[in-house]
Amino acid sequence: MNLKRVQFCSIEVLTIFFMSIQDQIQLDVNMISANSHLQTQLFDFLKLLKANMPLSHNLDKVLSHAGTLDNDSAEEITKIVNEDFGKIDSEWH
Repeated sequence: MNLKRVQFCSIEVLTIFFMSIQDQIQLDVNMISANSHLQTQLFDFLKLLKANMPLSHNLDKVLSHAGTLDNDSAEEITKIVNEDFGKIDSEWH
């Protein structure tokens, strides 16, 4: 394993070569965690990344249930959901 110290934005970063990406990310997150401003920026960036992730990652799991619910049952569930959860309580404004 090769170690190299690098100065980046007034922060000394220890770069370790031949690490897995996951290990390098964990090391970087640990170093960033000492600075609350950087930690907040990282958190905001991660939220953006997650928001832009494709939603199809569970498509196969969802489609594996296709056809397991008959039409009558599906209509009954839809009716119950619409009747019981389709309204906003009066205290909500």
